[in-house]
Amino acid sequence: MINLRHKKRLGGYIGLFALTCGMLLCYSCKKEEKGGEIKPPPASIPESELQLSRIAGDLLSLQEQIRQNPQDLELRLQLLTLAVNQEQKSVRAVGIGKIPSESQNLTVASQGAERAAFIDGCRWIAYLLAWNKDHRTPDFGHIRGEVPPAKTLYKHTAPDQVVVMVEANLE
Repeated sequence: MINLRHKKRLGGYIGLFALTCGMLLCYSCKKEEKGGEIKPPPASIPESELQLSRIAGDLLSLQEQIRQNPQDLELRLQLLTLAVNQEQKSVRAVGIGKIPSESQNLTVASQGAERAAFIDGCRWIAYLLAWNKDHRTPDFGHIRGEVPPAKTLYKHTAPDQVVVMVEANLE
């Protein structure tokens, strides 16, 4: 026989278990956004180093895909969606600078690679500013104009390269 006191406690556990399962079921049934769109982070929340690292990785991945498929207009639109923040009126891009392995002075080589990465990121921003006006032109590899002023948001130095995420004002 079950003691009445234990039965009440058992019923409470079952109710708690049922409530937890129901909450998990509701959470798992949430509808995903159509098309798996890539959205820039909200403007009001300060970004951590980890968030900036992830954004830099996403930007770099799309930029590399564009390098491999320069005529793919859909990739340009995806990159614009991630890189342009209309609320903050800013645009972001990532640049890479290679560190020569045979360098005599690793500090100087690293600083040079960082400058190269910054310029590469600014070059991508120039493309993004142009593509934000008309995503069909210019073709990748055929841009002319000034490199926009930018600031470094994130930097990662590896033994063979420096990756820099830069941000500029949206013109």
